[in-house]
Amino acid sequence: MFQHVTNEKRSVFIINQIRSNILMGRLKPGDRLPSEQKLMSEFGVSRFTLREALSSLETMGLLEIKKGSGGGPVVKEVGMDFTRDAISHFLHFQNVSIKELSEVRKLIEPYLASKLVEKLSDKDLEYLQSLNDACSRTLERGENIIGGEHEIDFHVHLARVSGNPVLVMILDFVNKLLAEVKVEVKPGPDFSQHVVDAHQRILDALVARDAEKAAQAMYDHVCDVEKEMLGIMESRS
Repeated sequence: MFQHVTNEKRSVFIINQIRSNILMGRLKPGDRLPSEQKLMSEFGVSRFTLREALSSLETMGLLEIKKGSGGGPVVKEVGMDFTRDAISHFLHFQNVSIKELSEVRKLIEPYLASKLVEKLSDKDLEYLQSLNDACSRTLERGENIIGGEHEIDFHVHLARVSGNPVLVMILDFVNKLLAEVKVEVKPGPDFSQHVVDAHQRILDALVARDAEKAAQAMYDHVCDVEKEMLGIMESRS
């Protein structure tokens, strides 16, 4: 399965070979790699070089190094949290703005709302209503819903219903990154009430199976969040 190391940096060569085998499906989540001794022999490298490569693959989220007898490197499925955190760390240094996050949302979420009108089951609609009801109860207790799981999951659940893992990843990431900004900005209860009201308008359109109205309600919501957040930030600068 593996080749002897060439002139390329030894640990990088090992990383690329194992990573390639995982991405090509020759190694699947749960598969155990050969023993350390066998890998050293196959690659023709020292224990130090091999462990350096395996440690890097573990940091990438592709392997889990299990300890103890029967342990060793095992192929791991990269999870949503790991992926989101990795992208978040990258974008942190790109100084991504609220306007840029909103632009992504405007392109995707209204389209998604309109396309899911006929796909959402009664159970999905009940779940979305339960999320918004939970937000309303939180507000009634005088607590903040911003950045909470119910507020975020209202949007992410729509992506899950689409069955498209790319949309799930994008909306999960964008909405949680935006939630982190909201937590820092600390908008007041009026902002939270506007979010709940907007979610209800979106949901009412989805229940009515009105694609055009659902898309417009979602677009208006994204625009309003952007406008209010920017207004709060400007007033405090």
